Amino acid sequence: MKLQILWSWGAIPTPRPFCVCDVCKKARTIGAPYKRNSCSLYVHDIKALVDCGEDIADALNKSDISDVDNLFITHRHPDHTFGLRNVLQSYFDFVEEKKQKVIQLYMPKRVHEDMKIHYPSINYFVDVLGLANIVYIEHNQSVTIGDTQVTAIWFTGEKSETYWYLFEQWRKRFLYTPCDTISFQQEAQNLDLLITECWVFSHEKVKSEIWFPQLMDRLKLYAPKKTLLTHIEEIEINAWWLDYLEKMKNTYKDVPFDFAHDGLIIDL
Repeated sequence: MKLQILWSWGAIPTPRPFCVCDVCKKARTIGAPYKRNSCSLYVHDIKALVDCGEDIADALNKSDISDVDNLFITHRHPDHTFGLRNVLQSYFDFVEEKKQKVIQLYMPKRVHEDMKIHYPSINYFVDVLGLANIVYIEHNQSVTIGDTQVTAIWFTGEKSETYWYLFEQWRKRFLYTPCDTISFQQEAQNLDLLITECWVFSHEKVKSEIWFPQLMDRLKLYAPKKTLLTHIEEIEINAWWLDYLEKMKNTYKDVPFDFAHDGLIIDL
């Protein structure tokens, strides 16, 4: 499988509007690696996008992605879904007023219900313009696209609002879990690759997210062959600076992980 990290940042893109911290200043003047947008993933083999934040158009253009056939949604948060319009309407001819393509839009029913409340425009794109076909994929259910099988995994049980997606192809397995992993209660073994959220270094102030040492303990338990950390938060880098990422790699040398960066391509 060929995977591409389109963007690797968190809920707030960098540079953050109105911010004058050193990170945001450098993001404006230098660009990468300081400039980053909301996290998203593209699986080239099946032309599949996982999540689409508000800045997904920028991500797709800069990564030279030319087509999306399938779109998987992990949860309804705006930094994972509010770019839906930009993806779907790219396949709509406003002059002829007709669709050029229908994207297969995969998500659990609970996530769809959440989206209809928090992003009601989805009804217009699906029911009126017909730009997407919604396919429900529930916990431990799989869809097969070409040679790739994709399985949804809930975080907390039947009332879960957030899901992981397990991709399997030719005995290679990778799990994508970009956000809110503090509540994850499932096993995740025999992984060739785990792409998961970075959060947080400032645990004494932020109690609602997984603490970095807790994340390292989880990686030791799951023991994936390789781990990439995404959803790196601007406010954390503002507080700790980019050098702190390298410090963490040196501190946990016994854990095979690295920090993702925008445009990173992985051949699995």
